[in-house]
Amino acid sequence: MKHNRILALALALTMALSLVLTGCSGGNDESSAAVQSVAMLMGVDVSGSNQFGGVVEPRATVKVRKDANKQVAECYVEVGDEVHAGDKLFAYDTDALELTVTSAELEVEQIRNSITNYETQIKALEKEKKKASSSDQLSYTLQIQEAELNKSEAEYNLQKKEAELQQLKDSVEETEVLSEVDGVIKAISQDNSGGDSYGSNGSSDDAYITIMETGTYRIKGTVSEESARSLHQGMEVTAYSRLDSSLTWHGYIDTVNTGTTEEENNNNNYYYDGDSGESSSKYSFYVTLDDSEGLLIGQHVYIKMGAPAEDDNSIRLPSGYLVMDGDKASVWVANSKDKLELRTVTLGEYDEELDEYMITDGLTLEDYIAYPEEELKAGMSVVRYDEDSFGGDEGDGDFYADGEEADSEGGEFGPEEGELGPEGNMEG
Repeated sequence: MKHNRILALALALTMALSLVLTGCSGGNDESSAAVQSVAMLMGVDVSGSNQFGGVVEPRATVKVRKDANKQVAECYVEVGDEVHAGDKLFAYDTDALELTVTSAELEVEQIRNSITNYETQIKALEKEKKKASSSDQLSYTLQIQEAELNKSEAEYNLQKKEAELQQLKDSVEETEVLSEVDGVIKAISQDNSGGDSYGSNGSSDDAYITIMETGTYRIKGTVSEESARSLHQGMEVTAYSRLDSSLTWHGYIDTVNTGTTEEENNNNNYYYDGDSGESSSKYSFYVTLDDSEGLLIGQHVYIKMGAPAEDDNSIRLPSGYLVMDGDKASVWVANSKDKLELRTVTLGEYDEELDEYMITDGLTLEDYIAYPEEELKAGMSVVRYDEDSFGGDEGDGDFYADGEEADSEGGEFGPEEGELGPEGNMEG
């Protein structure tokens, strides 16, 4: 990053040689001040080449399924209710369960009686066999074998029925279903259908109650099919607030969903490639965060590959950019109306070796600043410079004061209409 900052500073010093530019149209003598992107000066990547759009969503959607063999007697929650782990969700009808247990107990008793009858029958046949003639021995042997087979089958059925009976008894004791997570009730089925147990992020619609888990969030990112190939599970990423780039959240990619396009979920989700003009598919990927404090469900963020920039994107400004008035420090900054203003900033620690101050308040990476010159004055028009103005690594063309490059024929060209922004959205 220091190498990038050195290059950016060299560009800034070059700009300072012609910092106040005279307008060329119509002999207008009104001057303009050249201002440089703070992000570029800091060596931060602002090209958007590895930046994607993302939205904060719940870590999981938990589906609570009811036992298909039971009836719900009472539901304790409604859609929109907030629940915590251990809260009651619904209760089964115990009367119906107790009748089922009684019926199962009768079946168990009947099987036990049949086993006793087979044992009695076998003893009787063995006793008669001993007294029978040799010609009748085979007949008794076959009858005994049949009775033993019937007994074995009854014993097997008894084991199964006793296990079912125990499950039913356990069900009677566990009539209430509790929430396993903190969250908000998203949906409750009206037909009480569905299988049993809990399930997370299930795709089926057979849940009785659906809970949107809260407290821990993840970020769903959207990526073009060209960029999707460069993403993989475990990649380190940093999410940035769209409103304040100093707010960051660190995490890792846990899923890249290249099996299903976003278009299959939303047919209106195409964007156009600026070079080919052809439609391109979008894919989703998911980021697990180390800490989601400060995020809100539905909040939109930027996602960049890699760890947070050096010093968590803190701004270290060369002392030459500061206008000092005693202990008060100010910087010439372009305001939202592209006019120059002198803004007070708060200084942090000073690096004597690099002759630069940390700016703790009053300046962001999105600001554009001017190198102090005597000619500067508040209200002066500005011309913005950033990486796009210098064309990145492409070409060695000359540049005009407004950041446009001169072509080989001496003409000018700037960003074309329909050019893609960082997220593939149409601009212009």
